[in-house]
Amino acid sequence: MFKRYRQILKEEGWKGLIRKEGWKVGALLFTFFLVKGLVWLAIFYGLFEAFS
Repeated sequence: MFKRYRQILKEEGWKGLIRKEGWKVGALLFTFFLVKGLVWLAIFYGLFEAFS
C-alpha cells in the first residue's frame, strides 16, 4: 500500500496523490517525510555536537 502511494507521488506529485487517494493519505505521507527529515537532522546534530 505504501509503495502504491509512493509511486503515485513520484508520477503525479502531491496534487495527483490527493486527487486519487484523498487528504488523509496526503497528510499522512507529508507527516511521515517531515518526521523522517527531523530524525536525520537530530542524528547529524547529535554527531556534530559529539565531535565538537
